[in-house]
Amino acid sequence: MNKKRNLSTHRHGRTYYYVVGEGMYPAQSDLQSAPDEAKETLEVAYDLASPEHEAFRFCRMFPKQPQQPVKCSLEELGDAMDNTEESSNSDIPAGFTYLGQFIDHDITFDRQSNLDDKSQDPDLLKNSRSPFVDLDSVYGMGPDRSPRLYEDDKIHMRIGSTTGLNVSGLTQSMPNDLPRAGENDPDGIPLGEALIGDPRNDENLAVAQTHLAFLKFHNAVADKEFAHEANTIERFEKTRKVVTQHYQSVLLHDFLPRITDSTVYDDVMANGRKFYKHDDPQNPCMPVEFSVAAYRFGHSMIRNRYEWNRIFSSTGSEATGGTLLLLFQFSAVSGDLGGLPTLPTNWIIDWTRFYDFSDVAGINNNVLSNKTHLISPSLALGLSDLPEFKNEDEPHKRSLAIRNLLRGRLLNLPSGQDIAQAIGVTPLTPNEVKMGEHADILESNNFLEQTPLWYYILKEAQVQHGGQRLGQVGSRIVIETFHGLVEVSRHSILQEENWSPNLPATKESHYTMADLLAYVGDVNPLGN
Repeated sequence: MNKKRNLSTHRHGRTYYYVVGEGMYPAQSDLQSAPDEAKETLEVAYDLASPEHEAFRFCRMFPKQPQQPVKCSLEELGDAMDNTEESSNSDIPAGFTYLGQFIDHDITFDRQSNLDDKSQDPDLLKNSRSPFVDLDSVYGMGPDRSPRLYEDDKIHMRIGSTTGLNVSGLTQSMPNDLPRAGENDPDGIPLGEALIGDPRNDENLAVAQTHLAFLKFHNAVADKEFAHEANTIERFEKTRKVVTQHYQSVLLHDFLPRITDSTVYDDVMANGRKFYKHDDPQNPCMPVEFSVAAYRFGHSMIRNRYEWNRIFSSTGSEATGGTLLLLFQFSAVSGDLGGLPTLPTNWIIDWTRFYDFSDVAGINNNVLSNKTHLISPSLALGLSDLPEFKNEDEPHKRSLAIRNLLRGRLLNLPSGQDIAQAIGVTPLTPNEVKMGEHADILESNNFLEQTPLWYYILKEAQVQHGGQRLGQVGSRIVIETFHGLVEVSRHSILQEENWSPNLPATKESHYTMADLLAYVGDVNPLGN
């Protein structure tokens, strides 16, 4: 496939941060030292960050720590975190790794790099640069402003079709891909590029299929709940509200309880937040402690390979399974869809291998279901040389672990111990921090009592919960951030007293990802 695309706007992670009350990181004075390929993006960022309300706003939950480790010490630690072997499994279904990535893209939806947006409605622009939990990564700017995402009726989301191959008997095309640009696209979009609200959701196949599930969820709600609504605008808006609220419930009541400390979760849900406060509820900011450190715990949950479907499975015809490398290849941001215009049919996901359907009538979990890796300071080998960073000239710039640690240094994040003391919990002891394979590096770089926040959060999960979920510091940051963002979002379920699902659900009080997929009714298109 002959495609040329500007990956700088689709990359995972940003190159600049506007922190309220502090300005831009890196500072504008550092622009000349930036790599040539980053200068254009940074120049646009600085231009659009003035006046300040036009920037995607970050803020701090805790005071910054200007005294930071030297760069080489973080590179050494990050290099050691790259793991060459599969680690032990958690009890968390693997789908939540990529649901977490999908959620991240929703709350970091940012059109700042698109110069055309300068001519659009300022209020819509402000909303698109704020971390609301409202699925703007799916809906874009709505049917009128983002028509390529929608069918002509302005109600249904567009769905793409796969490419059938003479492989495994799957010669037919199926409606199980993201919508994609075809040959000679009228807007000049490269062949195969996903026509979705946030192109980052096509950076690997797992998050792409998650995005597709939400497209199908919207369409199912529109057809099952609101087919009687004659007014097009009303039908769309009612559908979007139901979809958004059930998504918020999945986030707050299915995703968070699985990945966080139950005591911290119960405290925040019952008593509210203590550390994340809104300076402007109409234009909320995102805590850098969350974005740059705590919410990056999901990187350690990624597996090197998955039991993907009946074909790419340890018992299937492609016994290698769905390797991490292939999940990047069969996307259009990091890969090339195997050289095809759309996803090949044999790569459709089997959701019964990625979520727990034990409580859903009529759907059985696959015996080869995937669990996430334990949360720990060891990452899957494939993350040390990510395809999306293949153009970086130095190996350490292609390592996700090193990039994460250096971002923390750039933003002057406090250490894990500093935040533990600030929230009133006992910090990890030096002996607990150095437990495991990184002891020598941690000790030689003076990280035992002042541990980089991202590393501390991974180690805390390992020490306090055996890697099954986040510890006290990580949980506090993650739960308070999501609680705060849902609270101020459009159609917030936290603003509706006693909200409960009005779609079929296994629990009376909340919705789950298994409920959502069962409602769509497309959990395993290729069969067992």
